[in-house]
Amino acid sequence: MDFQSIEIQTERLRLAGYHNGVSAGVPIVALHGWLDNAASFEPLAEHLDIDQPFYAMELPGHGHSEHRPASSTYHLLDNIVDLAALVEKIAPDQGPVILLGHSMGGIICALYAAAMPGRVSRLIMLDSLGPMTDETESVLPQLRRAMERISKFKKSRLTLYPGVEMAAKVRTSGIGKISLGAAQRLVARGLKKVEGGYCWTSDPRLMEPSLVRFSEAQVETVFGGIECPVSLICGDKGYFADYDALRKRLSYIKDIEKHIVTGGHHFHMEGDVESTARLIHDFISG
Repeated sequence: MDFQSIEIQTERLRLAGYHNGVSAGVPIVALHGWLDNAASFEPLAEHLDIDQPFYAMELPGHGHSEHRPASSTYHLLDNIVDLAALVEKIAPDQGPVILLGHSMGGIICALYAAAMPGRVSRLIMLDSLGPMTDETESVLPQLRRAMERISKFKKSRLTLYPGVEMAAKVRTSGIGKISLGAAQRLVARGLKKVEGGYCWTSDPRLMEPSLVRFSEAQVETVFGGIECPVSLICGDKGYFADYDALRKRLSYIKDIEKHIVTGGHHFHMEGDVESTARLIHDFISG
């Protein structure tokens, strides 16, 4: 599947990413993980044979997408509204879409599927099984920690790298450690040239802590509202292959299948990508 770079101006923000150039059929929307970008779907696209629209889009503040204004924050739930605005642009006839999300992208897709069940026909989550949660007694401490940092209202200093290779090496030890080859894909869309070197295109405010998190009971209720079939694919060395604390979440979703493939958190980039693509293709085609 070939990709071409696109930008879509929604009612909220300008979102960038890739599109396969196909216009007919049920659209597939793919969302990347935290601090990643649309390039994370390039290896998967090389193994996917899909004859329907495929959009690998970058979340606000990531890759080449627009940053949120200074008057707002990067709360998880805001991304659901951004996804709704995107879906309205690519499927304006109120028709369904298929959602594919890795890590944080999978969380956003799952929350949207629960909130807008009539707009989602199938949901695929890659090493993703819902948001982080807090017990009631942890809500206030989390709020205070977040406000202590956010309320300083200081611009974060941009980290400068002398070259692209140095930035790629740093990314190898980031969220979900990845190989240099995978990191080079991500930094190709994740860096910009500035005076003195290179810096990330992502908004530094993405590093700010969450003001508030879901409770586990809330996650159970929300996941219970997902009406479409769900496919969960995990890497055997990823975060959710055998995570006892989250295993119960499988029971929250009415119609879910789980698969394990070889690889870590970014198995769709550098694990058993071919098997992952085959599982996605079979699930999409029913």
